[in-house]
Parts: sequence; structure tokens; C-alpha cells
Amino acid sequence: MSYGFGEKTTGAVQLPQQSREAVPAKPSMNHILQAGAELGFVSRETATRRKPGPRRVEAQDKITVTGPKRVIDQLKAYCDAKGGMSYCEAIAELLDARK
Repeated sequence: MSYGFGEKTTGAVQLPQQSREAVPAKPSMNHILQAGAELGFVSRETATRRKPGPRRVEAQDKITVTGPKRVIDQLKAYCDAKGGMSYCEAIAELLDARK
């Protein structure tokens, strides 16, 4: 009983020899980023980071504010104009100015 080892079989498929030139080069990271930019992909990394608020020396609470985009954008622009002030600091400053 022979399993085909050592014998020449006529029905075997012969694969072509591959040369190193036939293997495509691995694309560089810059090439990948450039291709993504051309397709309209944008980075998810934040451009700037807001500074953290003051040290927690008093009791903390949390609110979620939903409002018109123009108002929220105005608050964000105010904080950016004040050098990256936190939202809480900006609200406190505006409330103090009202007094």
C-alpha cells in the first residue's frame, strides 16, 4: 500500500515559484495616513486638552446641561478666550459678575 510518497504523480498541481520581487512592499505609516486623509478621514485625537479644574476642597456635585448650540458654543468660546478656563470656573465668574 502506497500513499503517493516517493512516486511522481501526474495529477498534482504545480505552484509557480515566487520571487521576492513579486511580494508587494509593506506600505509605510505616512503612506497610510496620506491615503486616509485623501479619502476624508480625520484624526480623532483632541487638538488641545482643557486644564483640570481646581483641587477638590469642597463638596462636589454634577449637572448635565442641554441647551441651544449657540449658547453652549458661546460658553466654550468664553472659556477658550480666558485661557482654557474650566466650565465651572466660567460659570462661577459669570455669577460673581452678576452680583
